[in-house]
Amino acid sequence: MLALGRSFAKLSVIPAARITATRAYATVGDKKLRHPALNKDNVPDLSKVDYILDHPTEKPSTLEQQKTFTPHRPPEVVMNTVTDIIDTPLSAPEQARLMKKALVVKRVVNMNGKGKQPSMYALVVVGNGNGLAGYGEGKDEEAARAVRKATNRAIKNMRYFERYDNRTLPMDLTHKFHATTLELRARPPGFGIRTNHYVHEICKCIGFQDISAKVRGSTTPMNVIKAAFEALSNTKQPEDIARMRGKKLADVQHVYFGGN
Repeated sequence: MLALGRSFAKLSVIPAARITATRAYATVGDKKLRHPALNKDNVPDLSKVDYILDHPTEKPSTLEQQKTFTPHRPPEVVMNTVTDIIDTPLSAPEQARLMKKALVVKRVVNMNGKGKQPSMYALVVVGNGNGLAGYGEGKDEEAARAVRKATNRAIKNMRYFERYDNRTLPMDLTHKFHATTLELRARPPGFGIRTNHYVHEICKCIGFQDISAKVRGSTTPMNVIKAAFEALSNTKQPEDIARMRGKKLADVQHVYFGGN
């Protein structure tokens, strides 16, 4: 072969493209190619520059189009996107002014066919301090995203809780949730909030100022929080009790009807 007959000293000064072309010609001349239409005349001369193939035009012939599958994820695209402002009757400024309390943030493990799958669990209580409050739960691989999911669900689950004189309960309550028994008591003005620390945060979000509570049985944070919301949600107002008993409600302290 012509390329193999040269010495290594001579090959060092021959351009690489010329060596490739010489080998291609030698291969065509010595061996029988598989494709019958390919012969020595059809093999391109690699020692010469092809101005079409070797130098593509600077301007593409087609319009610039974004690739459907990008090689990497853009920084602005995040999986499971959760926004701070959600679709609720509350406006964006009102949502920003809400009190948000992440009462429970812990690591949990879910067992499935792939084995143990760890994730973060969060329970958040939100409220405006004026009778409107709610709680929500969220799970995600990251704690911050779990808290954000729980916050959004808490805002969606917000409801109004009636307060006697805008400071306390209308009556004492006792509620049982699974193994947790919660006792809530109405207190006179200036008493303050003397409760379990989880119930204390709930009362601050709702707007209670004078209240006491006692937790009996299981003190699991999730049970205590859910028991408090269920107890306050099932509270019967004095006018409801009077209607059931067929009595007339007299507003002696001018709390309900704003009398003089």
